[in-house]
Amino acid sequence: MEKVITKHFQYTGLDDYDRSLDEQMNSFLSENKIKPEQIMKIEYAAHSSAGINTYSALLVYKVS
Repeated sequence: MEKVITKHFQYTGLDDYDRSLDEQMNSFLSENKIKPEQIMKIEYAAHSSAGINTYSALLVYKVS
């Protein structure tokens, strides 16, 4: 039976160790051997508060 799993990624760019959403997602997909056909949806969002921009992504994928 397949399971649907979500993974949240976030980027603010406030420190030197913060990686872009694309870098984070590509690393996660490679490390977990997730194939394109397993990806069901990717949702992006952004907001700003007190002058800090925050970018988020939600990856929805399935595993057997």
